[in-house]
Amino acid sequence: MTTMLPPLPDAAAWPGPDQQAVRRVGLWVLIGVVSMLFFLFGAAFVMRMAASDWLPLPVVPWQLWCSTTLLFVAGVAWQRASWAASLGLKRAAELAVAVAAGTSVLFLGAQLWAWRVLTGLDVTVAGNPANSFFYLITGLHGLHVMGGLIAAALAARPLIVDGSAGRTVQASGAIALCARYWHFLLVLWLAMFAMLFLVTPAVVQAICGSP
Repeated sequence: MTTMLPPLPDAAAWPGPDQQAVRRVGLWVLIGVVSMLFFLFGAAFVMRMAASDWLPLPVVPWQLWCSTTLLFVAGVAWQRASWAASLGLKRAAELAVAVAAGTSVLFLGAQLWAWRVLTGLDVTVAGNPANSFFYLITGLHGLHVMGGLIAAALAARPLIVDGSAGRTVQASGAIALCARYWHFLLVLWLAMFAMLFLVTPAVVQAICGSP
């Protein structure tokens, strides 16, 4: 007796993976990896300052406060762009994306300006370990901002290529992920900023106690 098996469905008709869900998972993985990377640098920073050749940075350039504000504005603009795109408001979304990208570029410019100011004060990479950590950590954070701008250009492409409201709504998911990434960059920057200028050998000794 022959048993008839039901025919298998056409593979082309199978539902594919939710692309937005895949992107969300990918972003969280990226955030986890980047967080661990900066955590390791932070741990090395704290351990290295116990050496006698450690000299804290002499000043906090005002350009760094300016860059912090710019990064905050960029995150707000990305959130605004996500909201506008979800409603199909192409012009408002385009404007918000332009503000977000522009303030992010200005953030990088403010960082370079701060580097130039510190170099003029003879705070160079080879000066002492504290200087080296400052340039390493801020430079690495800047690279992640640059990488985010490249990804954001791809995310915002439907707004430029196709002016329809449908394509704008379609792009809203990717733009929302950009907003989430920029919020992460801001939190990461604030943590690194506090570590570089507020964590001193005296603070570490007060918390951990004498060896």
